[in-house]
Amino acid sequence: MGGDQLHIGGERAAAFRELVDDLDPRRVLLVGIDVAKASWFVLGCDLYGNVVIDGTKVAADRAGLGQLAGLLGQARARVGAQLVVVGVEAAGHYHQTLAAHLADRDDLLLRLINPAAVAAVRKTQLNRRRKTDWLDAAAICDLLVRGEGSRFLLGDDPATALRPLWSGRKDLVDARTRLRLQVLALVDCLWPGLTAHDTALGVRPVLRNLFTTKAGRILLGLLAQDWSPERIATHDTARLKALFARHGCQLKVTVAARILTRARESLRPHPAATAGKPVLLAALLATLETLDRQVAELEVEMAGLLPHTEGAKLTQIDGIGTVAASGFVAFVGSARRWGTGRRCGVAPGWTRPAPSPDPPT
Repeated sequence: MGGDQLHIGGERAAAFRELVDDLDPRRVLLVGIDVAKASWFVLGCDLYGNVVIDGTKVAADRAGLGQLAGLLGQARARVGAQLVVVGVEAAGHYHQTLAAHLADRDDLLLRLINPAAVAAVRKTQLNRRRKTDWLDAAAICDLLVRGEGSRFLLGDDPATALRPLWSGRKDLVDARTRLRLQVLALVDCLWPGLTAHDTALGVRPVLRNLFTTKAGRILLGLLAQDWSPERIATHDTARLKALFARHGCQLKVTVAARILTRARESLRPHPAATAGKPVLLAALLATLETLDRQVAELEVEMAGLLPHTEGAKLTQIDGIGTVAASGFVAFVGSARRWGTGRRCGVAPGWTRPAPSPDPPT
């Protein structure tokens, strides 16, 4: 960290110390809440770490929210709290409703705590293999004492809106990857060797990618229509180019020749291995087309929100696109606490080096 850093704990720790400098440490109430689907475990302490709320579990329902408010009120009165800081572990989506209710209150500061930070604190306390509600809540309080925790963003904040979009896209991409593997398994039966790759034998895939190239998608469509390698092999280069042109693809002569060569040399598909597979392939391709469209729509939404966040300029860094920048903003949060992008895993000062000049002739 640079010499102008205000606190060894970073900007957040410095801001917290500035907030509590003039307060009595015994009158600063720090509350850690370990969140689960069915319950919330509440532990409270003062700035010295003295326990004020000794580990209480409440149900995650309407009555539980009222009980939590009662616990906070009683603890506030007991220590005469001048400041109340509540830390909630950001546990997937479980914390969101509780955090939103707490954010509605103007008598406390709400901070979200990274689960990895909670685990790290347990590890330093030699409790890495012991995970209990009390230890987790105590770790949250320990982090609050240090001034850790990030601001809770409301649901209409662009950075917050990016999170479900990014997560939804990831789920769709994962599903698409699994379906593509199923498609390739069918292709291996319908056209043995089409995607084979063995450098030692000099065998390469006919096309770079069946799913992302136009020629590849056309080949998949032909196989789904019960075309066999033998049928394709009956074409010459001109006829094959004309066939692909009718589907909107200008096939290069070299690629056409490569397809024809592989079709003529490939192992003949066996009827027992291909029965019913073209129909199944057609269904999978239709599903993949839907997934591709949904992924693209989510990426458009992400691209519209990203410029309104702190990650607006991340895409100017070579190698970082909309998806990576959106994920960074949604899950890492503000990068300002690192001071420079290099400390948070990106380096805004780095640019691709210019190509070397041609040697003199």
